[in-house]
Amino acid sequence: MPNADDAKRLAAQKSLEFISDGMVVGLGTGSTATHFIRLLGEKVRRGLKIRGISSSKTSQDLAESLSIPMTDLQHCPEIDVAVDGADEVGPGLALIKGGGGALLREKIVVSAAKKFIVVADASKVVKRLGKFPLPVEVIPMAAPLVARKLLDLGHASKTRRTKTGAEFITDEGNLILDCASCEIEDPEALAAAMRAIVGVVEHGLFLHMAEMALIADGSEVVTLNK
Repeated sequence: MPNADDAKRLAAQKSLEFISDGMVVGLGTGSTATHFIRLLGEKVRRGLKIRGISSSKTSQDLAESLSIPMTDLQHCPEIDVAVDGADEVGPGLALIKGGGGALLREKIVVSAAKKFIVVADASKVVKRLGKFPLPVEVIPMAAPLVARKLLDLGHASKTRRTKTGAEFITDEGNLILDCASCEIEDPEALAAAMRAIVGVVEHGLFLHMAEMALIADGSEVVTLNK
């Protein structure tokens, strides 16, 4: 029986069917996206001609190490297809993303894409979002204010830390507040309320953005459409 990592690779492998010569490809961040980037690098080595736009320095460095030609939104403002993982996949392909701390750049890349494909293993599919802590990227100065406002919304949060205990700093120099796990009854309302808090840069609710999810369940990949 394939383990979770095998399933992630299987889903990433399936997503390559949607990549063709000449495309600009959005590269996600995280364990499943890493599989995709490595597999894409193999195809580039065998002659596939694409350009990538990364959602994090980590993904950029990996892609460059695999000789994947890279560009940016200044030179290519439109992405043909973006492929990325998710921490949770809910009804209607509503997502929680940002477990790796790259939610702002991930959302920028996805918003520029004509098509966004989610790749994940079956454990990420949920009936209601919220079991995974919802990340919120905040301006450092505003973190105490935002934490209080989030608590008013019923979501206790704590500042993300590195393994050494230091504050986790995003690629844009911000902090991440992780909201305590609880079911999200109305993702649309919560997204709007969080966006309205002064000091919030972005939140990890990705709503109405994914067109398709490739979910690896055992040795099979199931396609979920919007």
